[in-house]
Amino acid sequence: MHIRSKPLSLIWKAAIAVCAFVGLGLQAGVFRGELNLSIFRYFTNLSNLLCMLYFIADAIYILSRRADDGSQNWFPPLKGAVMMAVVVTCLVAHIVLGKFDMGASMRVSIFFVHTLVPVMTVLDWLLFGEKGRMRISSPLLWAVFPLGYFLVVMLLAQFSAGVPFYPYPFMNAETLGLWRVLVNVSVMTAVFVALGYGLVLIDHLLAGTGGRIKEPAGLYRKK
Repeated sequence: MHIRSKPLSLIWKAAIAVCAFVGLGLQAGVFRGELNLSIFRYFTNLSNLLCMLYFIADAIYILSRRADDGSQNWFPPLKGAVMMAVVVTCLVAHIVLGKFDMGASMRVSIFFVHTLVPVMTVLDWLLFGEKGRMRISSPLLWAVFPLGYFLVVMLLAQFSAGVPFYPYPFMNAETLGLWRVLVNVSVMTAVFVALGYGLVLIDHLLAGTGGRIKEPAGLYRKK
């Protein structure tokens, strides 16, 4: 069951994109006339950037359709990956990283990118997304983005000149050792995939399939 209203779906998706832009813009200095691209060294900001770009494209796609139905999303496999990325951002921020000592504008930014955008993205799927389309292989494919991020960070840290940069403490191979970092990332990946399968189960329960996932492979079934 989902809301089919095209105007409501468009407004909600536009609001997600605006919230992501504000959160990122505050960190990048956009509202001060600056542009600090180094903020995208962090998975939090990359996931929010991907979320912002996806919902802009999704809103354009829905707007271009003649049907008065806001539940038909552009490129559903990417939407699943985007949603899981910002959900992980939210969970890691609140469970692993904890609180930060920061100024007022940064507190607003952190609230937007760590909490508001992820919650709104999940609500977009719950309220407007067509259910029962996720496949059993989806969580494994959703994990490609965070694992790819980890691999790039580790390669840059190992082969870049100067002091290696690790965006998060649990990835710092200099202080923890490479094997401990690999264990940390393996555990987090396992939790990520488990959450993904929980999401797939909820998707099919909400679709009225009793949690049964008929298709053995792929991302989404064809309509």
